[in-house]
Amino acid sequence: MKIKGWELDYFNSGEWQVVNERLHDLEKVNRPVSDGYCPGRANIFAALRATPCSEVRVCIIGQDPYPSKRFATGLAFSIPGNIPALDWPPTLRTILKEWSTDLRRPVCGSGSLVRWAERGCLLWNAIPSCAVGKSLSHDWPEYEPLTREIIRRLDERGVVYALLGQVARRYLNCIDVTKSVVLCTSHPSPRGSLSSKTPFVGSRVFTTINDKLTDMGCEPMDWSLE
Repeated sequence: MKIKGWELDYFNSGEWQVVNERLHDLEKVNRPVSDGYCPGRANIFAALRATPCSEVRVCIIGQDPYPSKRFATGLAFSIPGNIPALDWPPTLRTILKEWSTDLRRPVCGSGSLVRWAERGCLLWNAIPSCAVGKSLSHDWPEYEPLTREIIRRLDERGVVYALLGQVARRYLNCIDVTKSVVLCTSHPSPRGSLSSKTPFVGSRVFTTINDKLTDMGCEPMDWSLE
């Protein structure tokens, strides 16, 4: 398997063979195939396709996809743009409320974060798939080498990471802090900040990322969603 813009050894590894076989097994027992897991075979690695390695300036790492076929897109936290705001998942509501407060902008009508990906923000889930209706159901150790390799590739140039939640923080020690910058907050789900010392709400993560980019001599991110 090859993804343009990423030359990843992972897809030639035994770990990927195990993951691939598990996904195929799920596809065999689910008809239609798309009912088996989120976000579906075609979009599991949509985040990598949306943001080539050479263009990444910011890497936001979350947990796993929304466990709903309606919401999961393959880009962490992003949903299809045609879903009305009243139906947005609580995690996305929290993110966009912080976005609005931090950047002093009114919340827009789209829950799609594709614009960020197009401008160099890799929206990566440390666990790229999950069973429908079951968060963390694909918390397989065979996925871990993939995220570690992505981090190694990004650290060759240096980026700003935002690790959102405990699953993302598993990779804190993999990051070369002599080249990259790391920010950590709780997961933006309603339960994520209940006992966290670094809650997502109030973190001002968007302006903080831009401050770090400026310190690194990089252009700040355009966080607009229009």
